[in-house]
Amino acid sequence: MGNLLEEIDMTRSEGRAIDVRHLTKIYRTKKQGVKAIDNISLFAEPHEFVSIVGPSGCGKSTLLKILAGLDELTEGEATIFGKNIDGPGADRGMVFQSYTLFPWLTVRKNIEFGLRIKKITPKQRKEISNYFLKMVNLEKFANSYPKELSGGMKQRVAIARALANNPKVLLMDEPFGALDAQTRSDMQQLLLEIWQREKTTIIFITHDIEEAIFLSQRVYIMKSHPGRIAEVMNADLGLFQDGELVKAEAFLKMKEHIVSLLKN
Repeated sequence: MGNLLEEIDMTRSEGRAIDVRHLTKIYRTKKQGVKAIDNISLFAEPHEFVSIVGPSGCGKSTLLKILAGLDELTEGEATIFGKNIDGPGADRGMVFQSYTLFPWLTVRKNIEFGLRIKKITPKQRKEISNYFLKMVNLEKFANSYPKELSGGMKQRVAIARALANNPKVLLMDEPFGALDAQTRSDMQQLLLEIWQREKTTIIFITHDIEEAIFLSQRVYIMKSHPGRIAEVMNADLGLFQDGELVKAEAFLKMKEHIVSLLKN
């Protein structure tokens, strides 16, 4: 697997979309501290699609919350385009596994929510929401409410809402985990098409190894107790063309290697 491995270059941080160095997260209790993440270093370049794969409880979601500014690190450093992450910001969008839409707002108004807060004019809001409604194939549902949508449609709205705010980085926490297999496959293909068009940097959390390999240019493999990086792999190997697997042997070799890392 040597040709699939990649050393983390910690010397080149200027201009990186995300740069995490020696990050440790300890949750304090009355009696002791619990180390959730131990000395993690990783990065994402501008326009890159990076996945973090690992078992439940390895600290993937905790790491993403720190990058989103929703949680604080205990030690180390986390920056976005060279600036320390010290809270939420408009430079980051986030999509969760659970559907975080406002049930009292229509699809269009959900997409426009952040734009309204930014005081974007109604005309501009409509132009932007029209663009993203078309991108996620929901033009016919612009005036529908979340309760009228399927799970996959709700996640399309959530992605459109996040992208409508023009974030530099999109953080995605197992966004397709609750979907059925066919819808999940469709959403993966749609996300790749959106990423190729918009070139937004994406940090994607998943426990699904095949999903990580399919979507990503680079995959970080995390192990648990405490959470740490076991290895980083180059996944941008042209394994897929038009969503179809064309290099099955290389794909299986990579998957088997990740499985073995997580078992040991």
